[in-house]
Amino acid sequence: HDKEVERYLIQNTLWWIGTTGLDGMRMDTWQYVPNSFWQKWTAAIKREFPKFRVVGEVKDGDVVHTSFFQGGKVRFDGVDSGLDSLLDFPLFYPIRHVFAEGKHLDLVPKMLAADYLYTDSEILVTLLGGHDDGRFMSEKGATIAGLKLANTFLLTTRGVPQLYYGDEIAMTGPDEPTTRKDFPGGFPGDKRNAFTRAGRTKEEQEVFEHIKIMTRLRGELEPLRRGRLVNLHASAQQYAYARTSKVGTVVTVINNDTKSGQIEFDVSPLKWVQGLVLIDRLGVIKEVRVSDGKLRVVLPERSAAILVPR
Repeated sequence: HDKEVERYLIQNTLWWIGTTGLDGMRMDTWQYVPNSFWQKWTAAIKREFPKFRVVGEVKDGDVVHTSFFQGGKVRFDGVDSGLDSLLDFPLFYPIRHVFAEGKHLDLVPKMLAADYLYTDSEILVTLLGGHDDGRFMSEKGATIAGLKLANTFLLTTRGVPQLYYGDEIAMTGPDEPTTRKDFPGGFPGDKRNAFTRAGRTKEEQEVFEHIKIMTRLRGELEPLRRGRLVNLHASAQQYAYARTSKVGTVVTVINNDTKSGQIEFDVSPLKWVQGLVLIDRLGVIKEVRVSDGKLRVVLPERSAAILVPR
């Protein structure tokens, strides 16, 4: 609460933004500084740079606790912090539990059901890896198939996805020091160069190609970036949801089970007509057709389909 320190931090932030031309900033350990300061800090930034965006790190899996810190409304402390977005750690942990450890997939939609606690859940930064946690592939039970499913979900659900370097080649590292180790390649003397296809193993290439496809689809299919999230079906190991916008609708269906599964679900909320034919942009299944307001999808073990009208 020192006024001189407050003034210095605000002026220093404005100097860095003005000097570098930054569009946004990730602010570490947001919850350990009083909201009364953040209100002044964000107000000063918005006054000088109205389009500047701030993402705060509140590393906590409790959605009630984490959502408190997003700005846009006055909270119980009488303060609107002005914070635009947050790293979505409440969703991060279910993603790990489900797709690495094989726990029930319905943990994910159950967490998403708490989105009403945020002032704007659409701009939360979603993630499955970061520099403060062991890597996904070092979780108990993690597999290449699980990593691919986790990225499929990350790149099709609501929010702004953050991809952590090395996860695109399934790097391992069980703790904070090892999760920050160098990416293989790019420097003289490196034993291999994973920036090139020749420098990647078969499994690394499999993950790399999958994420390449997923990022391309996210760029190509506008609803995956800006569409409203509509949950259609959730069970122990299957999940179906849509992203729908004025441009169109995309449905993602995930089977997290270790055996093939049939998923039948109601699509009447999407107002799709009888007989509409849908194709899978991942090529996992053949085309499916809307029948009596429902879709019936059969997916192989640990796989997903991204369905769009033909």
